[in-house]
Amino acid sequence: MAQDVISLLDADPDFADGLDLATAERARMDARTRVQRLSPGAWDAAAAMEPETHHRGFLIYEGLLTREVEVLGRTCCELLGPGDVMRPWQWDPEGSHVQAEVGWEVLEPTRLAVLDHALVQRLAPYPQLGVELFSRGIRRAHALAVSLAISHHQRVDDRLRLTLWHLAERWGRVTPEGVVIPLPLNHERLAMLVGAHRPSVTTAMGDLARDGAVSRRDDGAWLLHGTPPERLRHHRLAAALT
Repeated sequence: MAQDVISLLDADPDFADGLDLATAERARMDARTRVQRLSPGAWDAAAAMEPETHHRGFLIYEGLLTREVEVLGRTCCELLGPGDVMRPWQWDPEGSHVQAEVGWEVLEPTRLAVLDHALVQRLAPYPQLGVELFSRGIRRAHALAVSLAISHHQRVDDRLRLTLWHLAERWGRVTPEGVVIPLPLNHERLAMLVGAHRPSVTTAMGDLARDGAVSRRDDGAWLLHGTPPERLRHHRLAAALT
């Protein structure tokens, strides 16, 4: 696997927020770390662990991958992309009464900044960077909580519409035709995202398309029409659509 080096401040400029120019330049050098590159396909996350470096995890700064968790034959899916912090091997099968199987799939060529103990030590003089890393975990937990709440809606079409707008908050692009979600989301993956069976998703997406709420472009991306549902009026895209 090819490796190179990048600074967290170059991987994500948000890490420089709150730093003056001189401090940012010092932090840019101290925050340099190794990169792991992932090719599309199944990813053996356990093999990526480097115990001898006291590996803490990864910051995704390019690409897209999924975490799939299966419990008793039912699978849910989480999408991860640039800005997400993860510890893909952090699972204690002896600490849970519910057995789960976790799998990872790389959907697009992905690059990960390695968060190891040596990096953590070098970041000690820059507490803002540690706070920013911590905030990434909070953001991911919040997104998962919203997804969980959406999955409790009874109707599959409601779950799909809310999920697509939820994804659009992060990945959507406003165009004259509507909000484009440039993600590889086939019906099978949508079913895992909303907690439904694929045939139900196919039927519900057909209903949403006939209602003019969603359409699919030739490149496979989904296109949302209209405005976010009432419960998402705080959505950043709502302002762009008015």
